[in-house]
Amino acid sequence: MVRKASVAAAVTFIAFLIVVIIIADRGEGGKWWAFIEHIPYGDKVGHLGLIGTLSLLCNLAFHPCQPKWLPRWITLVTLILLVILSGEEIAQAFLPHRTCDLFDWLADLAGLAAGQTTARWIRGRLFT
Repeated sequence: MVRKASVAAAVTFIAFLIVVIIIADRGEGGKWWAFIEHIPYGDKVGHLGLIGTLSLLCNLAFHPCQPKWLPRWITLVTLILLVILSGEEIAQAFLPHRTCDLFDWLADLAGLAAGQTTARWIRGRLFT
């Protein structure tokens, strides 16, 4: 039951993020989250929070298999998210309403690390 709920939460959040990305790619983000501009580093905090939540939910929901070739400090789920998010950030360089920003990517990395670390802590406390 817990597994189904965690997978449902992760899939729902992924769908939400896809909608957010589509809105941003179409240049309509200002209608939805213009308030972010009034918060110091609001964009970076948004990246950290959204990607941290994504990493947390996905690392809890999907089996934490650890291939031998992968260092222990990163899960396969986090590696997959890293590749996807890096591609998405690079793709922004080719979209008229988006900007490819190194600091957005670094905020994504911090979110991935925070989410994975929190998921490992929760897994160790609740599921063992």
